[in-house]
Amino acid sequence: MAVYEQPLNEKIRLFLRLSFLIKRFNYHLEAPTQENCQAAIMVLLELYNLSSRLDVKNAALHVLDWQTQAVRQAEGMDGVDNTRAANVLAKLEEKSKRLYSFRGQLGQHLKVHNFLNILKQRASIAGGINTMDVPLFSYWLSLPEKRRVDDLKGWARPYTIAFEAIELLMELIYEGAEKSEVTAEGGFYQSTLSAQRDYQIIRIELPNDALYYPEISAGKQRFSVRFVDSSQLEEKGKQIFSDIPFKQTLYSF
Repeated sequence: MAVYEQPLNEKIRLFLRLSFLIKRFNYHLEAPTQENCQAAIMVLLELYNLSSRLDVKNAALHVLDWQTQAVRQAEGMDGVDNTRAANVLAKLEEKSKRLYSFRGQLGQHLKVHNFLNILKQRASIAGGINTMDVPLFSYWLSLPEKRRVDDLKGWARPYTIAFEAIELLMELIYEGAEKSEVTAEGGFYQSTLSAQRDYQIIRIELPNDALYYPEISAGKQRFSVRFVDSSQLEEKGKQIFSDIPFKQTLYSF
């Protein structure tokens, strides 16, 4: 199935972006060749740019603290597995403690890093990060594999800790799933979101061979889906006007 997800608030959008980058970073470190280490450096610079514009740390801490309070309030209520609630609470508190241990924004430790500052300056130039124009980069790539991996993991450590906290939050969100099979009549579907649930993500699943994709617009009270023709990628897609069945999942805490 082809999966399309739409975050319903900016915090979740930020979390998904950071998660996407960290997973790419970790993928490149699975086989730390010089080429993969260069790719990991580029992802690290994206992480830095993300955290320099948006306060990832405080966004994660805010949701962690909010969810911690929610679990504490739920303990002892009828139908609540208290053992599991205690385990979740312990994980939430541990992730919060690790994030609180870092002062300032994520990536602050990279602001005065000479090597990475050189690469940041070159990153705006097409092909600017290369061994010809940046001899220091050539030197770093020639270091033993373990040294390069240790450097990369050390530079990314604050992001990794934030990622671990965010993965726990996303795990809790994905547990609160409301699944349904619906039909977009004439290629368009609209639905109201219940005010009784704190929805975070909409997921739409389509067959892999579908020659169309969804454009999702969402607000606090409702969302809509418009299906667009994707058969000709070189041309601007047009709305599909036939009825389209699809699987829909709403996720909430």
